[in-house]
Amino acid sequence: MKLNPVRIVLLLTAAAVLIMATAWLSANRLGSAVAQEADDSLPTSAEAPMVAQESGDRWTTSAEAPAGTPLHRLSPADLLESALPDNNHDAYNGTDALVSWRVTGSALKPREDDVSYTVNANGSCTYVTSGDAFTVWNLAPMLPQGAVVDTLRIYYNDTSGSNSSAWFTVYDLYGAIVDEWSVSTSGELGNGFNDSATINHTVDYSLHSYLLNWRPVVTGSTMQLCGFRVFYTPPPFGVAFLPAVMNNP
Repeated sequence: MKLNPVRIVLLLTAAAVLIMATAWLSANRLGSAVAQEADDSLPTSAEAPMVAQESGDRWTTSAEAPAGTPLHRLSPADLLESALPDNNHDAYNGTDALVSWRVTGSALKPREDDVSYTVNANGSCTYVTSGDAFTVWNLAPMLPQGAVVDTLRIYYNDTSGSNSSAWFTVYDLYGAIVDEWSVSTSGELGNGFNDSATINHTVDYSLHSYLLNWRPVVTGSTMQLCGFRVFYTPPPFGVAFLPAVMNNP
């Protein structure tokens, strides 16, 4: 069969376009594979370690402060205490979907063996009696996989002239801080509670570990931690599963 010149030109053009498209796709796949290999050797954005930061003249992270850091840099400024009753958090946040997990202050323990402590007469609030009041205390919260953490609330009895700090802290699988949200005691009038800023973090134990951290900064019963309350939206279907590790023997 004899082809006319126009048809030959069209066939050659189509073949050239096909060859160029194939080469372009191959180059893209190779580039993606190289990029993926490079990405696999580094932490993902969700796991990127967060470097301890200072804010102004304050040390604002639960990471260890440099030796010799003065008290005024570790004690946050006074906050306006919540004006709402403790049981009215849902109205404050404009939602009725939140549930919460509570723990007493006496459940937290120092993460270093350089401080002595005791509890109040009821056994619920705790405070430093001697040693390093800057040592951070902690506890792992029992939150369900897939829960969306809304707010951290701290309960305290503070009659000191300083303020203690607490954090909801997210760690990567190797212990680096990924993110954290702070809240502090405030004033010197005794019992009170304060809320953190909105957290909006989805609990995922396949990527992260979690702690509640507290730095007292004051020695004596004038600074007592009485408890924490973590507000969160339950995971889908309303099923509140504990972390998977808790289900294993």
